[in-house]
Amino acid sequence: MTSGQNKHRPDPRRGEVWLVDFPNRPDDPHLPRPAVVISNDRHNEFSPTVIVVPIFNDADFKRLLPSHIPLAKGTAGLIKDSRVLCEHLASVDKNRLVGVALGKIPSTTLTGIVQGIKKAVE
Repeated sequence: MTSGQNKHRPDPRRGEVWLVDFPNRPDDPHLPRPAVVISNDRHNEFSPTVIVVPIFNDADFKRLLPSHIPLAKGTAGLIKDSRVLCEHLASVDKNRLVGVALGKIPSTTLTGIVQGIKKAVE
């Protein structure tokens, strides 16, 4: 286990925001990075992995792309205006989730994230 990983697998739920220690991104100064769990709860219960979409600081971007979903400061425990980059969908081991869930995304926003993923792949 690397530093920042949990010794016990967490129990994430769809729509929760977690800090994620993304693998293969050692140069990212913002690790762990917040991400939304989008895999369904049945998958989350039985699989050692979860499907997540990373969240980035909104100030880092000049344009809002169709696959970007804005999140206001305070949403799901976020401390800055942010955006979900749906084109960066990833499957990560649950041991990569750090601590506990920061909060939960509203269901209407979660629906928008799923639509953003569709826009990224269609």
